[in-house]
Amino acid sequence: MSVDVRPFGAVVTGGGRGIGAAVAAALTRAGGRVTVAARSLAQLEAVVRRGDAAMAARCDVTREAEVAELVAAHEARVGACDVLVCCAGILERGLVERLAPERFRAVLEVNLTGAFLCARAALPGMKGRRRGRIVNVASISGTLGTPEGSAYNASKWGLIGFTKSLAEELRGAGVQALSVSPGSVDTEMLRETPFEPQMTPAEVAKVIAFCALEAPDAMNGANVEVFG
Repeated sequence: MSVDVRPFGAVVTGGGRGIGAAVAAALTRAGGRVTVAARSLAQLEAVVRRGDAAMAARCDVTREAEVAELVAAHEARVGACDVLVCCAGILERGLVERLAPERFRAVLEVNLTGAFLCARAALPGMKGRRRGRIVNVASISGTLGTPEGSAYNASKWGLIGFTKSLAEELRGAGVQALSVSPGSVDTEMLRETPFEPQMTPAEVAKVIAFCALEAPDAMNGANVEVFG
């Protein structure tokens, strides 16, 4: 769907703050009808009040039924889901021998399985229309290791691999999948780490919007690095 001037609909998970909210604003400015989704409805409604999204929908991306309801609600009230941006993510830091297994699994469930469930729900409509773009927000942490970052890093390494596999499945379907890997972005999540911000959510959102709307189909499967 590169360089396509037709109206489009988009679903952005993790859309209540940080990169997700900035992506919703960028896609709205580009002419999109955007649904923002997250577990905190109050944050989402603030995004809608600012005019940066058309609809707010509470959704836990780890729950298959809620994800299906999200896509169905968007299609019923907003329009086709032509763009899916998976920004939902959580962070758990800790040394491997001290990190509770349930917290490790929780990170994988949100950051990786959540993207799988969202793609699974959006793909039938995209493939039926032969038009769509899925952008998964990965991280510089998906290509390196950091102390106390095993859960988060593993989820982002997995997300890049998932995106590349999905892209291969989509060849010839009119739908593409890409990932974007930012470095240190000025977000609430980054403040839980020892790293200093190198860029703003709005700067990353410009790259994600490019991948969603303008990147040539030949970029299918690409992992776009934005390290500042």
